[in-house]
Amino acid sequence: MTKLSVCMIVKDEEKYLPESLESVKTIAEEIVVVDTGSTDNSVGIAKMYGAHVYPFQWTNDFSVARNFAISKCSGDFILFLDADEKVTSASCNEITSHIQIKQKTAFYCDVYKNDYKIGRKFIKRTPRLVANNETIKFIGRVNEQIETSLHEHGYSIIPSRIQIKHFGYEAADEKIKKRINRYFPILLEEYELHKSPSLAFSIAVACETIKDETLATHYFKIVADSTKLDRSLRGYAYTALAFYSHQERIVQESEKNINFSLKLCERQPFGHLLSSRISLRKNEFNLAEEKCKRAYILNQDFLTRSQEFQFAVTVYQEELLYFGITLSLKNRNTPNYQFYQKELIMYYKSIDERDSQNRSDVIKKIFLNIPINDDEVQVLIKMINKNSLSFFIYMLGSYPNKKQLIVILQSILTQFPNSLEAQKLLAKILDEHGRVDDAVRVMERIIEVDQSDVTIFFYLISYYLKQGQESKIKPVIEKIEKNFSHLPDVMSRVRTLRRKLLTFTTVPL
Repeated sequence: MTKLSVCMIVKDEEKYLPESLESVKTIAEEIVVVDTGSTDNSVGIAKMYGAHVYPFQWTNDFSVARNFAISKCSGDFILFLDADEKVTSASCNEITSHIQIKQKTAFYCDVYKNDYKIGRKFIKRTPRLVANNETIKFIGRVNEQIETSLHEHGYSIIPSRIQIKHFGYEAADEKIKKRINRYFPILLEEYELHKSPSLAFSIAVACETIKDETLATHYFKIVADSTKLDRSLRGYAYTALAFYSHQERIVQESEKNINFSLKLCERQPFGHLLSSRISLRKNEFNLAEEKCKRAYILNQDFLTRSQEFQFAVTVYQEELLYFGITLSLKNRNTPNYQFYQKELIMYYKSIDERDSQNRSDVIKKIFLNIPINDDEVQVLIKMINKNSLSFFIYMLGSYPNKKQLIVILQSILTQFPNSLEAQKLLAKILDEHGRVDDAVRVMERIIEVDQSDVTIFFYLISYYLKQGQESKIKPVIEKIEKNFSHLPDVMSRVRTLRRKLLTFTTVPL
């Protein structure tokens, strides 16, 4: 019978280790844990699962520790895991099947890292299931890899459908930063020595994770310019650069980078979604809708079929569904709207069959502008999250029961106090009810904390005019000119506004 060794190095991983070891306890004939200096109960947990635990003096070199661990493995095959990773239950049978092959063979596995905060799933394909041989070695002090050694020693590396979930990045931001800070200085040292573009990619992704956009941009540019890296890595580098430019509303730069990205690696769900959002910002509504549909189809392909890639970023299905259905409504594209509505109902059934009918009924009533009852209001509020917020704000703009709508918006703002869309709609509804002073207060509160949306300034000017407070308009116009001088269309609108205001106000502008 073929013997499988599960192999890992750990330090202070008591929070994650049980879940990791639980996932492999039925397939591992041997568990080898190399401890590099834990001060928590990691060693005790490992022994509780029957692991052979070996202490190891940490030398700031992950490969040295990995290779020491290999030397302790007696199995025919080795499965390499981190302490915050687990094998999916569906992959266990496949692992058992693959290790029956009696030759120099390794298997690519898909390692998934979910980032719930931004709704992205990062997938890296890497050899983790490897036939044991004393000649194979990891290389690299950090972000160590074994693939070079496998090629050098005549291994065949075969694609598989084995999935490994990296769940450690679901921790709080501070814990993630602490984890990254452990290896980040080594990454920088190694990059200064070797100037490796693959190390630059690792640095960029680490900076992206801890939200250091300045440093991330620097290293993503190095990756993007390298012709030695896999196209999927370079493609993501350009996508990241496009995303940062998009956040800064630098449309031309973001469009240039996303086009480079998709030229390098066309099958990118996140890349096409970002391209769609860039087109939307340019008011290219039909193009935005086409790109969103492409993103959705590619995303579904990644969920259901094997793909050839080294690195990929998928998008949470709910985000694509709500973005797509919003675009199809704005474009009056009935076939696409019907497609997304059907997919959305199927999605809700997949996550909660019991409540799917209630959700479907609420969506249909909102589409038809039919008032909902108090119970359905609660269903609606539960359905609203960061992925669906824009869709419901858009749909609620024409909701007939304005008093009920104010209550709904106030509930939304309890959950999303910084939502510009919800606050703008609330101000609009208050204005329609003759509550201009309340509308002004909402807009002034927004501008105190966020001046990124130029439409808020124009709304505020219109409200000041209704109040007869022309003296407050000049400072608002000056803020627009200061904050948005790089946007020609905004500056043109300001000049037109100044000319119009001169015809019916005596306040110098």
